[in-house]
Amino acid sequence: FKASSATIYQNIGRTNLTRTEVQTNKSQESAKSRGKYNNGNVTRFGNKIFPHNMTMIATRLFPIVLVCYLACLANSNPIPRNDVATEFIILHNNDMHARFEQTSVDSGKCTDEMANTNKCYGGFARVAHEVRKYREEAQNGGTPVLYLNAGDTYTGTAWFYIFKDNITAAFLNVLQPDAISLGNHEFDEDVEGLIPFLEKAEFPVLAANLDLSNQPELRAAKSLHNSTVLDVNGFKIGVIGYITPETQNLTKAKDVRFNDEVESINQESARLKAEGINIIIALGHSGYMRDQEIAALCPDVDLVIGGHTNTFLYNGEQPDAERIDGPYPTVVNQTSGKQVPVVQAYAYTKYLGKLHVQFDKDGNLIEFDGTPILLNAEVPRESDVLALLEVYRPNVTALEGDIVGHTKVHLEGRAEICRAQECNLGNLVADSMIHARVLEDLGGTFWTDAAVAFIQGGGIRNSIEKRSDGTILAADAIGVLPFSNDLYVTRISGKTMKQALEHSATMHERDSSGGFLQMSGVHVTYDYNKPAGSRVISTQVLCAACNVPTYEPLEETKMYNVIIPFFLLDGGDGHTFKEVDGPEPQRLAKTDSEAFQDYLRRRDFVYPEIEERIVIIENEDDGEDGDGDGAYAIVSSGLLIMLSLVSLRLTY
Repeated sequence: FKASSATIYQNIGRTNLTRTEVQTNKSQESAKSRGKYNNGNVTRFGNKIFPHNMTMIATRLFPIVLVCYLACLANSNPIPRNDVATEFIILHNNDMHARFEQTSVDSGKCTDEMANTNKCYGGFARVAHEVRKYREEAQNGGTPVLYLNAGDTYTGTAWFYIFKDNITAAFLNVLQPDAISLGNHEFDEDVEGLIPFLEKAEFPVLAANLDLSNQPELRAAKSLHNSTVLDVNGFKIGVIGYITPETQNLTKAKDVRFNDEVESINQESARLKAEGINIIIALGHSGYMRDQEIAALCPDVDLVIGGHTNTFLYNGEQPDAERIDGPYPTVVNQTSGKQVPVVQAYAYTKYLGKLHVQFDKDGNLIEFDGTPILLNAEVPRESDVLALLEVYRPNVTALEGDIVGHTKVHLEGRAEICRAQECNLGNLVADSMIHARVLEDLGGTFWTDAAVAFIQGGGIRNSIEKRSDGTILAADAIGVLPFSNDLYVTRISGKTMKQALEHSATMHERDSSGGFLQMSGVHVTYDYNKPAGSRVISTQVLCAACNVPTYEPLEETKMYNVIIPFFLLDGGDGHTFKEVDGPEPQRLAKTDSEAFQDYLRRRDFVYPEIEERIVIIENEDDGEDGDGDGAYAIVSSGLLIMLSLVSLRLTY
């Protein structure tokens, strides 16, 4: 997919990127390929679940055809340039989330059954194999290689839960990245949990938009920089790091201020340009939409290597289970006509991005192409990395040998599900929070004093595969809830609860930060045909002060006791679960992970279902006669026009 002077409309189902600008939509209400959500069940075009009518298909096929057409019109970058002076390959990944060991197809634990049938993916040993292979080719006269990582190696498995910064630094040091950016999850253990990692890191760790005025110890960390300069056959390549300012609300980043990425990148790139460095890469962790804004608004930047939203960019047919979110690379056109490729490589070590670029002697990007590499079982694993796993394995084995429960069903915890709709693992976790409070027996003559629980979808980090014997291990439970959040009972009005649900509705996006709420004791209906702030059209709440639990309409003036993790109590993801003059929240005896494991241990097996706790209504236009013929007409007309244009292009 080479540079094109045509406007690129990126991302299937999205048309908010124009030739001259990227429209910012802070509320994340831009049109996306969500498909139809009906009673909590998603129906999508682009994977194994299909839409209910052909109009839905049209809305997805049209952008795909458009992207294919624009690819056919591939032209040279309009910026004047000389002949190729340097070229190199960028290997990149992001959001590895402690997948040091190979994983299942949806990035959960790779069981022995899966491993024995070659159904596992990723892991650091496969990443190491590919990186070393390309580096060896470069040493033997092939194209030079840079290996970059866009943050969030922290958090997500029992390996990190036990060993934290020690194992993260050890495995990244083995991979020897040329540079990495910080991700928001690198702050999960607060600054005190980040500094030891920075001291152990044998590579540059980048973030240009941090204000560390109140964090002198972090500022003094030897590996932390705004940018770094890499040498490729005598050409100086500047790499500038950035991290989402949302980190302030997503983590425990104490006394760290996060500045605007665009302003910070432009300041740092101006400094690098003044030093004669003409090729600039922005490497960071702010999400796909923000990456495109950076590409549009940072005139010195030539490439953007991103992360945070686990976005899968790809050209051609879907290679595995991941839905394609847009072309690889996604091309952004600046007002000058300069084109800036934007890439991301999904997450969890399942893919390794590969981007090949060529520049002229003045640092102008001439051509680029590439594709993510699927790290399936056909990719060998490096023996020294596997040996390093064995050094840490004994402690992990103890957790893997601890059976905490059994399940009759797959427990769905994927981000693209739990951050956008009801998921059965979200139901199970929220139910376990209610159960933890019931065990404290504070309901007096009633069954409990808190019949409602919420947890943000972003707090659910893994699915749990159903094994043949149904076992759920302590390591699985920790992988689902790795943050060990304290649980609190907070007393809020029905009005505040409804506002929280409205805020949740604004985060009904696959690549949201995770603020979409999973729940227990609440049945809510969202109507996405209505504007933000008015989408909650029905809310039923389970009674607490009752002898027989039943659902009743939410009353805005009534006060409710609600169980939430500390993350939400502290304003995480922009939520508010406090009243100005309300009573002090009460901490439960168990953390979220402890409550979840205890709930599983007390049951012979679980089988949570999708039970319409969350019902989502979205508009579906069936066309004038309702039979879908309009959809065929749209697609057919679009194809005819584009094929005609391609024909003109070829004959021209």
